[in-house]
Amino acid sequence: MAVDYLSAINQNGSGLNITQIVDSLVEAEQAPQEDQIQNKINVKNTAISAIGEVKSSLSVLSSSLTNLVGKTSLSVSSNSTAISATITDPSKAKTLNSSVTISALATGQTLAFSGYSSTTDIVGAGSLVLERGDWSSGSFVANFSTASKSLTVDSTDTLASLRDKINALDYGVTANIIGTGDDTFTLVLKSNEGKENALRITATENPSGSGLSSIDNSTTNSSKQKIAGVDASIIVDGMTLTRSSNEITDLFDGYTVNLISTTSTTANITSSVDTATATTNLQTLVTSINDLKKVLNAKTFRGDSTSEKGALANDTVINGLKKQIEALTTTPLSGFGATSVYLSNLGVRTERDGELTLNTKVLEEELKSNPSSLDAIFNSMYSADSTLLTVSGGINKPPTAGTYAFSMTAYVSGAFTGLASSDTTPGVTSSNNTIQVIVDGTTSGSITVPSAEYSSEAALATAIQTAINADSTLISAGKTVTVKHSNGSYSINSGSTGSTSSIVVNSIGSNIDSFLKMSGSADNDSLATTQSGTASSALTLNGTSISSETFTDNAGKRISVTSAGGNESTYSFTVVGTDLSGNAQTEVITGPAANATVIGLKTFRTVTSITPSSNSSGSITVGTTGAGITTTGITGSATLGGVAMTADVSNNIFTVTSGNAAGLKVKYSGLGESGSVYYGQSLLDKFTSYISTALNSTDSGSVSDRITKLNTELTENNDLLSELNTKFETTRDRYLQQFTAMEQAVTSLKSTGEYLTNLFEAMNQDN
Repeated sequence: MAVDYLSAINQNGSGLNITQIVDSLVEAEQAPQEDQIQNKINVKNTAISAIGEVKSSLSVLSSSLTNLVGKTSLSVSSNSTAISATITDPSKAKTLNSSVTISALATGQTLAFSGYSSTTDIVGAGSLVLERGDWSSGSFVANFSTASKSLTVDSTDTLASLRDKINALDYGVTANIIGTGDDTFTLVLKSNEGKENALRITATENPSGSGLSSIDNSTTNSSKQKIAGVDASIIVDGMTLTRSSNEITDLFDGYTVNLISTTSTTANITSSVDTATATTNLQTLVTSINDLKKVLNAKTFRGDSTSEKGALANDTVINGLKKQIEALTTTPLSGFGATSVYLSNLGVRTERDGELTLNTKVLEEELKSNPSSLDAIFNSMYSADSTLLTVSGGINKPPTAGTYAFSMTAYVSGAFTGLASSDTTPGVTSSNNTIQVIVDGTTSGSITVPSAEYSSEAALATAIQTAINADSTLISAGKTVTVKHSNGSYSINSGSTGSTSSIVVNSIGSNIDSFLKMSGSADNDSLATTQSGTASSALTLNGTSISSETFTDNAGKRISVTSAGGNESTYSFTVVGTDLSGNAQTEVITGPAANATVIGLKTFRTVTSITPSSNSSGSITVGTTGAGITTTGITGSATLGGVAMTADVSNNIFTVTSGNAAGLKVKYSGLGESGSVYYGQSLLDKFTSYISTALNSTDSGSVSDRITKLNTELTENNDLLSELNTKFETTRDRYLQQFTAMEQAVTSLKSTGEYLTNLFEAMNQDN
């Protein structure tokens, strides 16, 4: 027991236990205030601990949701190890039952350049040009969807460094060096799968660095090629198809099919609604949400006669979180088509106590009638009500879920289309096999189409495309074309789009035109009469005076002017009418030389007048021609939800940059296509997004912000407690000083009293 020295020292004073009295006084004052602050500290600590449990439950739910992302009502399988399929786009995937026979797998071309004694051998100096294309016909046909790449080879480059440079090009080719076992090394190049990904390598040597020409297959492909690049060949439901890769994404909408090996028998790929798996996945979600709800309900319980209230009963942030979780399970999910999806549609209902339950019978019936409704739970998706529109999202954040009206006028390339042509094995001769085109106003040189027996119309189209795109004038101007055979006709299309995009066939050899049928000849079969004079009324088309009736040809025709003898080149003929789109159109045609015909470059659907510049010197026949049809490129625009979109013309993509749909992209494959565009945010993503914000955001109202504020308040209360202790230490010192002074006074008084007592006693004795 501590010794009360102060009281011991003051034995001659009051005799009271001064320290004890002071401590009692201080405690009486301090204890209520200290208890009040400590209670606040205890409440804060309890709340922080309770919110920690809530955070943990939120994290558990988030992890559970991650495992459910991408789940769908469909289950896909194959009865053969030779082929597999996966669902990659639930918004497009439908039930599937198809037979597939794999005749051949796609392979990449393998080239070998041998004869090196070491990987450090110098390979020469100069440049290599790598092109991707097709060697299957024996000659190289470039793939103009992929640009060529050039590689500079220095005089110090070795076989190993050349390998590394080729790999660094990222051109769809892998280079390796293989030791052949006879002390020599071979550079092996392997291209990506598909016959159109084969390589043509053209070497150009520097005068000071010979040897590079050995790495060249521009003219000697057969001696360098070890394995030819070929396409995969498959038979799907009786239809023979080819694909450039063994990973096929465009066979069935929403699926990726992987070809693993060839088959001797038919393999089946099936995809059907898997109710059992869907039930398990949805029940997992329901259970996970319920687990979180139990924690939230316990922590925010208001209390009753039998149970104490929860630690967070009065916490506005956690109560707000609880309400938001409840709202997420009851709010309709929009953007999954014209009709919103509710959890209740899938058999999930909220009981009176807030717990979610799953009615498996309701789920089963819903999946039978609308299997895609489950996607609203597990898969956010972009979609459209038109198959010609492909929708995707922005890179930063998704748009607001919902339905958006899309309206557009497409960007279109100018084109020139020939008449019907159906020679399936066109043979091009070595004469009359030239063509000259005008691309977007740039006139090419005379282009020679290689003479060959082509295996198909498509092969000839590719050869013509290659030849045109190799023209130096067009290359310098940055102009390209695509040539294709479809719907029974050949067409040449400008590589650009918009109103300045155009194609004109300026001249064409008879051999080429026998297939392309683009030049035609003037048709004078009573389509016009000879005339002289300036009056357009002197001219008739189809035997009818132009002044009294508009000439109409729904297929479109070009106007021809033929001279019966005189030189009419000093005269011009102004044609007024409309183009194929119904737009007003005027063309001035310079007259022909003697005994010649000129054909206008523009295609008219209607003609209202043809007026010569002056009286002609001879007989002229004005008619129409059965030549190919020109179409002018169209410049388009698009809106989404009434908001103007920006255009990526080269990729046929419109993007909206503002509003609720900001970042949404629409790619079109139809002309002037319009429709509804959807973005649906899945319930999983809604939960995940909200949980992430609640846990990680520092904004006011978040869980993290609430914990920060509680810790701040806790610190403040601890500081108050410390300040209180300091304050009452000062109070104790003051009380001790006061009692010390009192003791000194009492001692003094006692001393005086003793003096007086002794004085009186002495006086009494004297008496």
